[in-house]
Amino acid sequence: MDNTDNRLLEGIIRQAEQTAQKVEEDARLQAKRIVDDAHKQSAQEIALEQKSHQHKLKQVELRLQANMSSVKRKASLKQIDESYLSVMRRLRQKMNGKMIEPHLSAWIAEAALGLDLKEAKVSSNKQCPATEKHLKEAAALVKKHTGSEVILSLDPKPIRSLGVVLSSLDDKVSFNNQVEIRLRRFDRVIRTMIQEHT
Repeated sequence: MDNTDNRLLEGIIRQAEQTAQKVEEDARLQAKRIVDDAHKQSAQEIALEQKSHQHKLKQVELRLQANMSSVKRKASLKQIDESYLSVMRRLRQKMNGKMIEPHLSAWIAEAALGLDLKEAKVSSNKQCPATEKHLKEAAALVKKHTGSEVILSLDPKPIRSLGVVLSSLDDKVSFNNQVEIRLRRFDRVIRTMIQEHT
């Protein structure tokens, strides 16, 4: 081979080496870009996954708090109900003629005011019967508080539970002031008191 051929071969080899270097360099740059892009994409996906995980975790925590609040509220209401039933049981056990008798006059007066009639009859329980004395005291209380006079008479027909029931003479209207009814009227007040002390 002569010199010209050698130079030509050297030029081809150099050209091939340069092209190979360029291809290799381009391949390295492209590989680096692919790796960088893959790192960026994986970092974004990790960030999105973490954000999604945090959101789900927060939702679970909120649900847990709501459930705990609900359980606490239910437990509190149950405790209030149990306390209420216990108080009402004790009240009913303590209610007897001796305890109620001093209040009959006021209960009769209250029922007379509720009826708002000139004349009414008073029924009571045999364990704690209303007397003429109670009727006079009740009429005096009505007169004192309203200035109106009311004529009250005893009804011979007894009622089943403690307290009084006032009725019109024709039995068309009545005002029930028996213990059970009075307790029901004050139900909200009793529950509120229990709630405040529970």
